[in-house]
Amino acid sequence: MLLKKRVALITGGAMGIGKAIAVDMAKEGAKVVIADISEEAGNSAVAEIKSAGGDAYFVKANVTDMEGLNNAAKEVEDKVGGVDILVINAGISIKKPLDEVDEALWDKIVDINLKGSFLTLKAFVDQVRKSKYGKVIFITSGSALTGTGGGIHYAASKAGQNAMVLNLAKELGPLGINVNAIAPRVIQTEILDHLYPDEESRKKLIEQIPIRKIGQPEDIAYMASFLASDKASYINGQILLLDGGRTHQ
Repeated sequence: MLLKKRVALITGGAMGIGKAIAVDMAKEGAKVVIADISEEAGNSAVAEIKSAGGDAYFVKANVTDMEGLNNAAKEVEDKVGGVDILVINAGISIKKPLDEVDEALWDKIVDINLKGSFLTLKAFVDQVRKSKYGKVIFITSGSALTGTGGGIHYAASKAGQNAMVLNLAKELGPLGINVNAIAPRVIQTEILDHLYPDEESRKKLIEQIPIRKIGQPEDIAYMASFLASDKASYINGQILLLDGGRTHQ
């Protein structure tokens, strides 16, 4: 019960890595707020957590809508008293080579992944400040460090998130708030299924990973719960690459 009596909000928490984080934090004792644009998926995730004995609540949130985020923040404060742990996870990836990246696609990716992170922070950071236990965790990507993955637009948006982490660690650290990032690479999600759809391509991918397996959403969730706990109280301003050793082999 690493997170007993804590309140954790996860954007994009209805599916994939975000849902895995919500489930694990609930298992660790946190009251979990799933913030997502999809009411159906969000309420389904809440029901799943509650059926397992956890405490969860859904709030609808579009990370590109500042007014909507402010309304969501007010609702969260009214319903659960504010958040201690903010997990900035919501994001998208549309893999394209440079010649196929137009201004509209660039704007879409950057608006959701980078600007959306900023707007989420603006909406909820006062609640984290008021908490006597402040943690901010970004879910970025190994693409920002390796240059491979979704393309120039995606890598740039994730590198921008990493820069935010480094800045915020210095700005919010003196207030007792830990700010860190988890940078996943090769995690079993729908995106990975799209990138490596057949057995042969999947086999070649696994051969590039020293521990010879693809990461699971739970691997990211376990790290997120650890970073949100007292056990990580001296970790600040770090970008933790979770890739099974692939990048630096």
